[in-house]
Amino acid sequence: MRKIYLDTNVILEHAMQRSNYLQVVEIFHLAELDAIECYTSAATFFTIAFFLRKEKNSRQIFKTYFSFIKAVATSDADLHTAVNSSFTDIEDGFQYYSALGKCDAFVTFNKKDFTKHQNKQLPCLTPGEFLKIAI
Repeated sequence: MRKIYLDTNVILEHAMQRSNYLQVVEIFHLAELDAIECYTSAATFFTIAFFLRKEKNSRQIFKTYFSFIKAVATSDADLHTAVNSSFTDIEDGFQYYSALGKCDAFVTFNKKDFTKHQNKQLPCLTPGEFLKIAI
Protein backbone atom coordinates (compact mmCIF):
# COMPACT_ATOMS: atom_id res chain seq x y z
CA MET A 1 0.00 0.00 0.00
CA ARG A 2 1.98 2.89 -1.29
CA LYS A 3 -0.70 5.56 -1.80
CA ILE A 4 -2.81 6.31 1.26
CA TYR A 5 -5.65 8.73 1.73
CA LEU A 6 -5.73 10.49 5.09
CA ASP A 7 -9.16 11.27 6.45
CA THR A 8 -9.57 14.71 7.98
CA ASN A 9 -9.53 13.29 11.51
CA VAL A 10 -6.04 11.85 11.00
CA ILE A 11 -4.45 15.16 10.03
CA LEU A 12 -6.50 16.98 12.65
CA GLU A 13 -5.18 14.58 15.31
CA HIS A 14 -1.68 15.74 14.42
CA ALA A 15 -2.52 19.43 14.01
CA MET A 16 -4.24 19.59 17.39
CA GLN A 17 -1.71 17.23 19.05
CA ARG A 18 -4.42 14.98 20.41
CA SER A 19 -4.01 11.61 22.14
CA ASN A 20 -3.13 9.58 19.02
CA TYR A 21 -0.69 12.19 17.75
CA LEU A 22 2.31 9.80 17.75
CA GLN A 23 0.64 7.30 15.40
CA VAL A 24 0.18 10.08 12.89
CA VAL A 25 3.79 11.23 13.37
CA GLU A 26 4.90 7.72 12.34
CA ILE A 27 2.79 7.89 9.18
CA PHE A 28 4.14 11.35 8.36
CA HIS A 29 7.68 10.10 8.90
CA LEU A 30 7.11 7.33 6.34
CA ALA A 31 5.86 9.96 3.89
CA GLU A 32 8.86 12.18 4.52
CA LEU A 33 11.10 9.19 3.74
CA ASP A 34 9.15 8.63 0.49
CA ALA A 35 8.17 5.15 1.68
CA ILE A 36 4.50 6.09 1.12
CA GLU A 37 2.54 8.83 -0.60
CA CYS A 38 -0.10 10.68 1.40
CA TYR A 39 -3.20 12.25 -0.10
CA THR A 40 -6.29 14.02 1.19
CA SER A 41 -8.95 16.36 -0.18
CA ALA A 42 -8.58 20.12 -0.47
CA ALA A 43 -11.63 20.32 1.80
CA THR A 44 -9.57 18.67 4.55
CA PHE A 45 -7.11 21.54 4.42
CA PHE A 46 -10.02 24.02 4.72
CA THR A 47 -11.19 22.22 7.85
CA ILE A 48 -7.69 22.15 9.35
CA ALA A 49 -7.34 25.88 8.61
CA PHE A 50 -10.49 26.53 10.60
CA PHE A 51 -9.10 24.71 13.63
CA LEU A 52 -5.69 26.38 13.33
CA ARG A 53 -7.02 29.89 12.66
CA LYS A 54 -5.64 31.24 15.95
CA GLU A 55 -2.22 29.60 15.62
CA LYS A 56 0.45 32.14 14.76
CA ASN A 57 2.51 29.55 12.88
CA SER A 58 -0.35 27.99 10.88
CA ARG A 59 1.16 28.97 7.53
CA GLN A 60 4.34 27.10 8.41
CA ILE A 61 2.31 24.08 9.54
CA PHE A 62 0.58 24.03 6.15
CA LYS A 63 3.88 24.42 4.29
CA THR A 64 5.15 21.37 6.16
CA TYR A 65 1.99 19.37 5.38
CA PHE A 66 2.15 20.40 1.72
CA SER A 67 5.68 19.00 1.50
CA PHE A 68 4.37 15.42 1.86
CA ILE A 69 0.55 15.48 1.58
CA LYS A 70 -1.00 16.04 -1.83
CA ALA A 71 -4.60 17.04 -2.50
CA VAL A 72 -6.60 14.70 -4.72
CA ALA A 73 -9.05 16.07 -7.23
CA THR A 74 -12.69 15.50 -6.37
CA SER A 75 -14.86 15.16 -9.46
CA ASP A 76 -18.54 15.88 -9.92
CA ALA A 77 -19.00 12.12 -10.28
CA ASP A 78 -17.34 11.58 -6.86
CA LEU A 79 -19.74 14.07 -5.27
CA HIS A 80 -22.81 12.57 -6.95
CA THR A 81 -21.77 9.04 -6.02
CA ALA A 82 -21.38 10.12 -2.39
CA VAL A 83 -24.76 11.85 -2.32
CA ASN A 84 -26.42 8.75 -3.75
CA SER A 85 -24.58 6.37 -1.41
CA SER A 86 -25.77 5.01 1.91
CA PHE A 87 -23.22 6.99 3.94
CA THR A 88 -25.00 8.48 6.95
CA ASP A 89 -22.44 11.28 7.14
CA ILE A 90 -22.27 12.75 3.64
CA GLU A 91 -18.83 14.29 4.34
CA ASP A 92 -17.49 10.76 4.90
CA GLY A 93 -18.89 9.81 1.51
CA PHE A 94 -17.26 12.81 -0.15
CA GLN A 95 -13.92 11.81 1.37
CA TYR A 96 -14.20 8.11 0.52
CA TYR A 97 -15.29 8.57 -3.09
CA SER A 98 -12.63 11.24 -3.62
CA ALA A 99 -10.03 8.59 -2.71
CA LEU A 100 -11.57 5.63 -4.54
CA GLY A 101 -9.55 4.71 -7.62
CA LYS A 102 -6.72 7.06 -6.65
CA CYS A 103 -5.33 5.51 -3.47
CA ASP A 104 -4.56 2.06 -2.11
CA ALA A 105 -5.95 2.56 1.42
CA PHE A 106 -8.19 4.95 3.32
CA VAL A 107 -6.76 5.77 6.75
CA THR A 108 -9.16 7.06 9.40
CA PHE A 109 -9.75 7.04 13.13
CA ASN A 110 -13.47 6.54 12.35
CA LYS A 111 -13.22 3.12 10.70
CA LYS A 112 -16.66 2.08 11.92
CA ASP A 113 -18.29 4.78 9.77
CA PHE A 114 -16.67 3.35 6.63
CA THR A 115 -16.70 -0.42 7.18
CA LYS A 116 -19.97 -1.19 5.39
CA HIS A 117 -19.05 1.07 2.46
CA GLN A 118 -15.49 -0.03 1.78
CA ASN A 119 -14.58 -2.35 -1.05
CA LYS A 120 -11.48 -4.37 -1.87
CA GLN A 121 -10.18 -1.58 -4.08
CA LEU A 122 -10.00 0.86 -1.14
CA PRO A 123 -9.83 -0.80 2.29
CA CYS A 124 -10.32 1.35 5.39
CA LEU A 125 -7.71 1.10 8.11
CA THR A 126 -7.00 2.86 11.35
CA PRO A 127 -3.56 4.49 11.57
CA GLY A 128 -2.44 1.67 13.90
CA GLU A 129 -3.60 -1.00 11.44
CA PHE A 130 -1.87 0.77 8.59
CA LEU A 131 1.39 1.05 10.52
CA LYS A 132 1.34 -2.69 11.31
CA ILE A 133 1.36 -3.58 7.62
CA ALA A 134 3.52 -0.67 6.44
CA ILE A 135 6.48 -1.22 8.75
